[in-house]
Amino acid sequence: MSYDFKILKDYINKYAPTCIHNPEGMLKYKYSTPTSNIEAGSDDTSKVALRSSVGHYAQMYDWDACFFSQAMTYMGIDYLIEDTISNFLNLKEANGYIPRTVTGSRTWDTGDMCKPFLAQTLYFGYEKSKNQNYFKYINDLDCYLGYFERFRLDKLGLYSWRNVLESGVDDNLALIYPIEASKDENKDVGIFPDSHILAVDINCYLYGEYIAMTKLCQTAQNSDLSIKYKKMADNLKAKINFLMYDSKENFYYNIDKRNQEVIKIKSWTNLLPVIYGISDEVASNNIIENYILSQTHFNQPCGLSSMSKSEVLYNQARRGLYGRAIVSNWQGPVWVLPNALILRYLINTKYKNKAITLIEKILTTVQNVIKTHNTMYENYDANTGEPLWAPQFMSWNSLCLELISLIN
Repeated sequence: MSYDFKILKDYINKYAPTCIHNPEGMLKYKYSTPTSNIEAGSDDTSKVALRSSVGHYAQMYDWDACFFSQAMTYMGIDYLIEDTISNFLNLKEANGYIPRTVTGSRTWDTGDMCKPFLAQTLYFGYEKSKNQNYFKYINDLDCYLGYFERFRLDKLGLYSWRNVLESGVDDNLALIYPIEASKDENKDVGIFPDSHILAVDINCYLYGEYIAMTKLCQTAQNSDLSIKYKKMADNLKAKINFLMYDSKENFYYNIDKRNQEVIKIKSWTNLLPVIYGISDEVASNNIIENYILSQTHFNQPCGLSSMSKSEVLYNQARRGLYGRAIVSNWQGPVWVLPNALILRYLINTKYKNKAITLIEKILTTVQNVIKTHNTMYENYDANTGEPLWAPQFMSWNSLCLELISLIN
């Protein structure tokens, strides 16, 4: 069956190129911003970024740029992957630190580390192009990933974010923790468990980086680094399954490293062991059938929700209701990124037919909003599909092109 998402495709084809900007200042190569039709870095002199007032993102962000560059290959814009990786690695400090938010003239979110997607994105590009020029980035990537080993690794063998904002899932209750979440929205910063939560998502992302580095190094005939990263991947996979998997509930949970208490919040980020092939077949099938496909949890009328409907604090607010008063809301609304990551995996399993139905659902949600509002948004109401925040948001919404290719 062929699905008609011409309006959605045409919109992305028209406006995605406006997210790509020419080199300037610290950014030596072409780079992207998440918001279309804006001037990059237009709020560089402001104390508060436009993302917090009108929902416009005028900077280059780590995972936004990585996933956008992947999506652009479906438009024949193949150079952006290498340019994106080059820009971030060009900002690398001697200890491996790379800022996660940057414009040509300044960095934002000081101290937050560029999320671990650079090696995965580079390998994604290599698989498409077979460009051996990519191998020259291996040593810099090795240094970059070493930062996580030095500054984010706990004695249990698992990793933590510096804070909830560094994770990108800005008000994820699995990172904020129910004690803080119960404060309701307020102006007080409160005592957030920064660096204290061993999170499923960062550990899965790093596993993905280690696998990507293993493959890159194997192809580049760098046997020493290939062996190193294969061992790191195997060790991390074992730790995730041993320490984070709850066999009674058939679910992965974050851990508070201060007391090794399990944080039983069901966020989309806790589904990542399935997507990355970390969980075994039995666990994966259980999570897919009992959580991802379940209307009690993540399978909602307009797409896969960012948090399980079973959670007490599940909501469809435009902004976060609990803890820090911040823009994004990952406490229930539908985002394209989780849908794309889950469905690019699910389409290659025995659940292919159900995956096609879910793909059609999220694509229909986004296309309907384009028809009504002539723009895309950062997130959508999981029940009605109504847009919630950040108009002109392109970023990983452009992964809709990949989803369309999977069902046509």
